[in-house]
Amino acid sequence: MTTACMIVIGHVDHGKTALVRALTGIETDRLAQEKQRGLSITLGFAHCVLPSGTLDLIDAPGHEDFIRAMVSGATGASGAMLVVSAAEGVAPQTVEHLRIAGLLGVPIALVAVTKADLVPVSAMVDRLDAIAAALTELGLAGVPVIACSALQTGGMEALTKELDAVLQTLPKGMSPGAAFLPIDRVFSLPGMGTVVTGTLLGGALTLDDPMVLHPEARPVAVRGLQSRGQACDAVAPGERVAVNLRGIAVDGIARGDVLCGAAAFAPSDCLDVCLSLLPDAKRPLKHMQDIRVLFGTAHAVATVRLMGGGQIAPGGTGFAQLRFGQRVVAFAGQTAILRSLSPAVTLGGCSILDPQALPVKSGDTAHLGVMQAGWAQDAGQIILALCKKGRGAARISDIVRIGRQSVEMVQADLPAGFTVVEGGWVIQDKALETVQGEMRARLTDFHAAQPVRQWAPQAVVQDRTVSEVVLKHAENGLIADGVLRRQDDHIALAAHDPWALLTDAQRTRLDHMEGRIRHGAVTPPDIATVLDAPDDADLLALLTGTGRVVAMVNVGLNQRLVFHADALARAARDLTAAFPPATRFTTGQARAALATTRKFIVPVLEHFDAQGITFRSDDTRQMAPPAQ
Repeated sequence: MTTACMIVIGHVDHGKTALVRALTGIETDRLAQEKQRGLSITLGFAHCVLPSGTLDLIDAPGHEDFIRAMVSGATGASGAMLVVSAAEGVAPQTVEHLRIAGLLGVPIALVAVTKADLVPVSAMVDRLDAIAAALTELGLAGVPVIACSALQTGGMEALTKELDAVLQTLPKGMSPGAAFLPIDRVFSLPGMGTVVTGTLLGGALTLDDPMVLHPEARPVAVRGLQSRGQACDAVAPGERVAVNLRGIAVDGIARGDVLCGAAAFAPSDCLDVCLSLLPDAKRPLKHMQDIRVLFGTAHAVATVRLMGGGQIAPGGTGFAQLRFGQRVVAFAGQTAILRSLSPAVTLGGCSILDPQALPVKSGDTAHLGVMQAGWAQDAGQIILALCKKGRGAARISDIVRIGRQSVEMVQADLPAGFTVVEGGWVIQDKALETVQGEMRARLTDFHAAQPVRQWAPQAVVQDRTVSEVVLKHAENGLIADGVLRRQDDHIALAAHDPWALLTDAQRTRLDHMEGRIRHGAVTPPDIATVLDAPDDADLLALLTGTGRVVAMVNVGLNQRLVFHADALARAARDLTAAFPPATRFTTGQARAALATTRKFIVPVLEHFDAQGITFRSDDTRQMAPPAQ
């Protein structure tokens, strides 16, 4: 059976509530004030069973003071039934409601001309023609028009038949993917506790689902579900539902909050949007103007930051960021109404492109490209624009959110020229290839300028104009291909061999340097005394790289020292002879055994600790036993 949700809209006192009552037998005016004044103040909810399925009806207040309620009611509605009084015809709030429905993307499915019993039969044809002409001017040519009377039941059979036909053709509303329930009512029932109601969007909602209440990101659990007055185990998208929640009191929830599938959504104080102003808006919408934004069942004040600055003229469109003073929760594709603060009139509407946008400057052309791609909903352009903004890389989570796709869809339909890499990223192949070429060129230049240096600093291949993700994968790819090699925070071309490039003079100096260090044993000369030529530091680094010379640091003296590997091996043997394994010794005893000074013995023993030659416990050490 088909189910759908329809909002009933129209001018105040045109008979919307009476019509819903006649269709469903349900009184939607619940408040004493509503019954006393004969005026709907809040949303009313009912449903009617038709041959093709069940249609949920939302009775929206018609008075201009309750536009927020009307917008809330339109949330999740697949279509709208416009109610026009035969006695009065099209009125101001008729037009206002039509505009809002259009801005929210809710199609007008049919028009019910009510109170037909108040118009003489002889005048009815002319009255219907006048209403039809007015509706045509409002863009509703071809929409079914049914004359009826809720009190005398005239035309109700024809209206019910038309509703059944409409039910079978109503489009599915924009879906955020996972369960998304904008809350329009909050109350408590004896024996049940906290209950919230709304029109379910996105995925199904089932008992015991883990849920999150936004914008506070508070975890809650579904204790019970009720739809159309009946308890149920699950509710499908598009249906009205009452949810009994566990884990939160009534005063912890407010109308406008959203009940969401766990981890599926996140609150934000910045939205990327595409704005459109009504053609008859009284004035342009200006950059940095404060407005009221109505979306879902929430409303909040935001500052409009137009991309490129300036203003949007009546009837115009443009891209902008809405900056809120509070966190809100929305989904890509959701629509909203924009109203001025004073006087409170409707200016236009917007479509939300990114509900978790990061604030950018109004002149950020790369971000504007992301907005334009999101508006066009071209998957390839979205990825390309995000990679351009992200300097060659884009987060899959951003692609999913802005492109309104699943992770699986993004990965399966990835355009040529892009690659999914670990960490949840997509990188542009062209950017990767360019960076790898630049890395090779920079290292080639570095090695040519300093041929004796074994390694180049990592900074040589860094590029702030490229994403760190691209740099990482470019470097790792070249290492995997045997083009580069890396050691700690240094890097080099794998083909670079400084030993093969040494001159005879450099080889002579290197041998002399190694001889002096070897001769010094465990009291080697200061480094400054063995570095005579400008490139001797690079020669020393070459020796260190072979392992024939070991560099150490005396932390206490902040002094760099070098020892020959042969001297260290001999020192280890001498210590083992002086202090057989299981014999504990102090630093001073080791210094005496090796006939050296504290300046040298401290870093030597720390080196032995790190190599597993000695084991330290408090202020003493012992030699490691011989390897078996």
